[in-house]
Amino acid sequence: MYISDSFILQLNLLAIIVLLTIVCSLLFRKNNAKANIFLGILVLYPVSTIAHNVVSIFLGKPELLFLNPINGGINFTFGPVLLVYLSLIQGKSIKSALNSFWHFVPSVLTFLSTIYYILIPYTEKVIVMEKVQSGEEPFFNIMSLLLLLHLCYYLYLGKKRIDLYKEKAMDLGMYEAEISVKWQRAFLLCLLSLNGFLFVAYFTPILIIGKSHIYLDLIAVPVASLLMYAFMIYKGLSYHVIFNKPEYQAFAKSVAPLNHFMEEIEILQKEKALYKDEFNRESNLKKELEQLFTVEKIHTKPGLKLYDVAELLNVRPAVLSTFINTYLKMSFFEMLNRYRVEEAKNMLINEDYERYKIEYIGEISGFNSRASFFRVFKKYLGKTPQDFRDEYFIMDKKETVQIRE
Repeated sequence: MYISDSFILQLNLLAIIVLLTIVCSLLFRKNNAKANIFLGILVLYPVSTIAHNVVSIFLGKPELLFLNPINGGINFTFGPVLLVYLSLIQGKSIKSALNSFWHFVPSVLTFLSTIYYILIPYTEKVIVMEKVQSGEEPFFNIMSLLLLLHLCYYLYLGKKRIDLYKEKAMDLGMYEAEISVKWQRAFLLCLLSLNGFLFVAYFTPILIIGKSHIYLDLIAVPVASLLMYAFMIYKGLSYHVIFNKPEYQAFAKSVAPLNHFMEEIEILQKEKALYKDEFNRESNLKKELEQLFTVEKIHTKPGLKLYDVAELLNVRPAVLSTFINTYLKMSFFEMLNRYRVEEAKNMLINEDYERYKIEYIGEISGFNSRASFFRVFKKYLGKTPQDFRDEYFIMDKKETVQIRE
């Protein structure tokens, strides 16, 4: 199906205008927070790419060939900027997001290639531009693929950081971070979906005609950008993550204990030798934990937090969390849920509790609500508490009948 150049140009200009409205609203707010500024910068990347594609493809001037690696170099900084934004939206500092200059090596190398495209003779620029237009220029094709892989890598890094942040927030019972975590996960899922869409757009012509097609950039990128706009309007407003400065300061203050806790754990993991006396309690800590959970059954106390258990064991919360992560290979919250599920499971198959309601068994096992009880139970056993109980007593009755026969 033929799509006119006029329509493609209008689509790209529409995407630029729409995205710029978000960028301006994020960058130029009164009492602005840094998190908004970096979110605005992230939205600015597709604007830069679309503008470059329009200029490069529609004008087709060989002397502008150097803009391709410049645009690529800019886009290779997307990942580090994404990590900075995630750090800020978690109430952390910019410095905590990036700990190595290696994040910027791909960008620097791509920028350096600009020199080559400026210095080559005009006749060679014409040849390269023709190859770019036909989708047969290997350097720019590889760069496009590497940019997609680059985003995948940073989405993976971002997911790991969000998962760790959520895990530690749950361990501490820091519900102040819940909305932020939901937004971060939704934002990463949006970026992952759009990246998948661009992957399909990149590989489809290769599979069909054996080479990439430059015009797909002019369609796929603006469409993906418009989808991002819809997501930003819907999710950004519903999660209320566009802070003014006082709101952001209040949020950062509320999650400061969580971030201090995570920093302390990071130090413990890097410098265990400095805390060897505390880690030498390994065998004792394991026995003491088993005593608390299997004998004293402290997991049946609703709202039990890491701080509570650390206080009972007379250790710092960060030390206890690091011990559970390192030696038990799970988080505190996972360990707590395992004990609670086991407690509920034992009661569900005990005839003394047969008349008890499922919800009550979940409550006395330590779960705060019916929904969390059913969700966690099904996660670990693959079935609901009701199904587990019904299956057990059906099997038990069958075995009893067989024995009597």
